[in-house]
Amino acid sequence: MFEIIERIEESVKIIEKQLVELTKEDEMVNRLLTIRGCGKITAWTIRAYTEDIARFATAKKYAAFCGLVPWVQDSNETIHHGKITKRGPQELRTCFVQLVLGIRRCKDTSDWRMMQRYEYMKTHKGSGKSIVAAARKMAEIVWAMLSDKKDFDAQKMIGKYKPISLAEEALTAMN
Repeated sequence: MFEIIERIEESVKIIEKQLVELTKEDEMVNRLLTIRGCGKITAWTIRAYTEDIARFATAKKYAAFCGLVPWVQDSNETIHHGKITKRGPQELRTCFVQLVLGIRRCKDTSDWRMMQRYEYMKTHKGSGKSIVAAARKMAEIVWAMLSDKKDFDAQKMIGKYKPISLAEEALTAMN
C-alpha cells in the first residue's frame, strides 16, 4: 500500500516539474499567473479548457461557456433567473471558484471592488451564490486579459463598491 502511495507521489513530482518547464514557454499561463491567488494547476486547467480565447466574441459568452451564468426564463414581461447553467466543463467552473477563494485568502485583495461586492453579497445571498458570482466576474476578467494580451493589473480592481438597488439595475439593463 505504501509503495503505491510513494509511486503516485513520485509521479506527481515528475508532472509538477514538467509543468514548471512548460510554464516558462506558455504566454497564456504566465499571464494567468499574474493574478494573485492563481496557482500553476489552476492556470493550466483554465488554459487547457479555454484553448483559443478568440473563439469567444464577448466576456459573457466565455462566462457562459464556463457554465457560470444564471439560467434565464424569459416569458413576455417576466424574467426569471435561476441557478447557473452548468453547461461548461465542471473542472473549469471549479477552477474559477478556487481562483476566487485563492484571491480571497490574499491579504492585499480586500480593497478590490470584486471582493467588496463578494462580501456585500455574502451578507444578503449567502456564501455560495456570492462565490459563484465572483467566479463569473473573474471569468470575464480572464477573458479580457487573454483577449487584450495584457497581464493582470490590480490597480484597475481597486475602488469602492457601490451597491445599487434592483430598480437601478433594471433601468441600466433596459438601456
